Amino acid sequence: MIAGGLAAVILAAGAGRRLGGVAKALLPHRGATYLAAICATAREVGLVDAVVVVGAPFGNEVAAHARQLGLRVRVNPAPERGMASSVALGFAAVAGGPAAAAWLWPVDHPAVAADTLRRLVDALGAGIEVARPCHRGRGGHPPLIARAVWPALAACGGEADGARGVLRRARSVDVEIEDPGVVHDVDLPADREAIG
Repeated sequence: MIAGGLAAVILAAGAGRRLGGVAKALLPHRGATYLAAICATAREVGLVDAVVVVGAPFGNEVAAHARQLGLRVRVNPAPERGMASSVALGFAAVAGGPAAAAWLWPVDHPAVAADTLRRLVDALGAGIEVARPCHRGRGGHPPLIARAVWPALAACGGEADGARGVLRRARSVDVEIEDPGVVHDVDLPADREAIG
């Protein structure tokens, strides 16, 4: 266990346009919503703080659900600026909390296993600032990011390459995982069927 515990920045400000315009956070997954599934999995591994970044057009509905789950909410007033704007808001928010590391977790990755999260926790430390899950050589989500990197992520909204550039500069390790959930994002109707 990482001293200080673990946080999550959950990105849920998208409009789900390629799925026909839906709030991905509220989609059903194995008897729960995507957001509830993520929350439950992270809590199995020691989650002490989580911030859900929401935005129009589904911000109110997703925020209400997040609060029901006991999660904090930050509203991105202009999600059309891109994902980096949500990343920056989320990491600025968790910086005031107790955690020593945080997962950067897009809400369309609900099928990640708790054992995967444990592997990332084990990989962080000894000079490693980012532990990124990979499946069959393909990078996935959610990377686990040490607190030392958070200030740069909180400022990444103004960077040309956003959060990717910050994470590229960090001392990172790729952790090969036998969990396809780390690369199964849900963008199209067929993706929903693939994760069950």
